[in-house]
Amino acid sequence: MDASIQTIELYGHALETPQSKLDTNQVRQAFSTIAATWSQKINAGFYDLFSSLDNLYEGGDDLADEIRLQAIGQSIKLTVAHGIYDIDEERFYDAFMQRYDSWDEDFGVLAEQYEAIVERSAEADAHRTNRRRGRRQWVGYGSEKAVYDADAKNLMSNIGHGVFNLMAKGVSALGDSFKKDEIFKSPATVKAFADGASNIVNAAYLATLDAINADSPGKLHSYSKDEIRKSQAITENIEKGLIPDEAVLPSAVKAISAYPYNERIYPILLRKFGGDQGRLDGVVEYFGMGGLLKEKQALIQEQLRQCDLSTVESFSASRPDIERYAQFINYERFDEHCERVIEKIVARETQASALSVVTPVLPGSAKRGGCGLTVAAAAQGFRSNADHKFYVAPDLPTKKVLTFESKNALNIAKDEVVFFFDETVFGSGDKGVLVDLEYVYVRLQFKESHRVALADIADVTISGLMNKKLTMAKRDGTNVDVVLTQSNKGATSLSEAILGLVRLSKAAVN
Repeated sequence: MDASIQTIELYGHALETPQSKLDTNQVRQAFSTIAATWSQKINAGFYDLFSSLDNLYEGGDDLADEIRLQAIGQSIKLTVAHGIYDIDEERFYDAFMQRYDSWDEDFGVLAEQYEAIVERSAEADAHRTNRRRGRRQWVGYGSEKAVYDADAKNLMSNIGHGVFNLMAKGVSALGDSFKKDEIFKSPATVKAFADGASNIVNAAYLATLDAINADSPGKLHSYSKDEIRKSQAITENIEKGLIPDEAVLPSAVKAISAYPYNERIYPILLRKFGGDQGRLDGVVEYFGMGGLLKEKQALIQEQLRQCDLSTVESFSASRPDIERYAQFINYERFDEHCERVIEKIVARETQASALSVVTPVLPGSAKRGGCGLTVAAAAQGFRSNADHKFYVAPDLPTKKVLTFESKNALNIAKDEVVFFFDETVFGSGDKGVLVDLEYVYVRLQFKESHRVALADIADVTISGLMNKKLTMAKRDGTNVDVVLTQSNKGATSLSEAILGLVRLSKAAVN
């Protein structure tokens, strides 16, 4: 889409897009690219960047300075491109950026939590001194920041500054005895650091708008809180069903005109009015909102759930209607999606055909694994304990088990599950260890996953004081280590359960 175009059409309505907003969008996309790159680097490689909470405490500011330098470098390029030649890095930060830069506040809250759990006050003082000496000083850094009325604080997630405050409250609630490595391993720490880093980039973006407008007033559009709130209010009222049907479309378009970076409005338009022959995708792409592919896939799945997918023939009968809907939402990957559906149906039919030639299980009889074990025999001697996050058949948490299977794309017979350990803080069950009559399935944070056949396990051991490391020694000489953090007693019970099941399986085979 050409940035010189003043009118963008969507569903037959014109978006109000003065040149100042189009120019602002070009600036914003430059910083969004930097923010997205750092967000991916931090979220995917946090534990490569930092080795411990101590290392994070000592080195977090250095990484923030690296991000700040890159963002300011982009700012200088843009100001020069707009004919402004009298601003260098130091003046840019001092005159424009320092009032937006909240990193010292963001990271400072985490630092204070760290200092609160350092055992000796002298050690805490030493840490504070080293951090302050090691931190590069920016002109005006740490000075009182002005109150400002500006665009959403975080380019990536629209979270306000002070992101570490949210995490700090949770840490405080657990008390100062909360161990450093538990804070370090928490996903909240990674997310908070990533959001704080994005805030630095956004500070440079807002400062760039100010710098260019200071030289050429009104050249770029700075979105106000009122514009953002207006867009959010329209969105919320549509979601609540308060706006009459005939007014939903013009109101939604008005919300985009007021603030085009409101991510919630685009899926609403897609669901209610379709893809507008690709125009909606064009607007989403132009304003850098990340695309609607996942939303489209979810909508197609909703359509598929209403169809008979028992056979390829029954699916083929429904396909034309679903294809028309795919065209309505401009889902260009429909054929690929259908191929995957057909593959699953064929695989299910093949599996059913194979099972039909096996001696059938009599109704009401206990399920048996490949070694002839039953679930009842495998679970004997163990009991569920919700306080220990450890569950045993038949007293299994059905919802947790289903969530674990669904989130991890598993297809396990429900009456063959023997043990389950919930490795989630709030009990959702999507992370943990599930054991059936043939395999140990592991899914932990940061996409760590394992599937280990019981027949391949030679021994199982448990170690560690604060967290438990369950080690499955395989017959080929390799080990699978699983670190469990939610319950030491539950982890110990799980280790004993797996070892017992391995021995039972071996005895049954012999």
